[in-house]
Amino acid sequence: MNKQEAIEKLTNIANGTGWVTCTSACNIISQIDQPQKVVVPKFIADSIEYCKNEEGYGLLRAMDYCDEYNDTDEWLERPENQETFACAWLFGYEVELEKLYTVEIPDPNSYCDYRYLSRNDNGICLDASNDTKWKQKKRNQFTESEIKEDFEWAWNAGFAKEVK
Repeated sequence: MNKQEAIEKLTNIANGTGWVTCTSACNIISQIDQPQKVVVPKFIADSIEYCKNEEGYGLLRAMDYCDEYNDTDEWLERPENQETFACAWLFGYEVELEKLYTVEIPDPNSYCDYRYLSRNDNGICLDASNDTKWKQKKRNQFTESEIKEDFEWAWNAGFAKEVK
């Protein structure tokens, strides 16, 4: 947080009264100039961990290493991502949450209104239901890689819809 953001937070806490508790003020002041963790894709986080922990690389060598590999070099080509990489290396990072999808399989002959991929104890399977809220259940939400592992045809056919 920078100085201006701290002033705005203190002003909001005071809420027109002109009073702020010492605890609130100290909490906000302690955040000034502390670098915020950046958010990076999982493949970048994996590369940073590998370079730091497995190879013992410094920042420059880590960026060179990432530039050598297809999944990371395209991301690092963008100048703003180079800065993000450096901040992640120096100050820490959070991993970007993967998008989740539901997969409804059209079946005009089904006895149920909805046919969709679902997760059970044995893995991912086809399920059927008349429940209109099936998309909200976590067991019916998957990452792209989970879908493509066994149901790439459903992904390619456009049956996967992003969870909002």
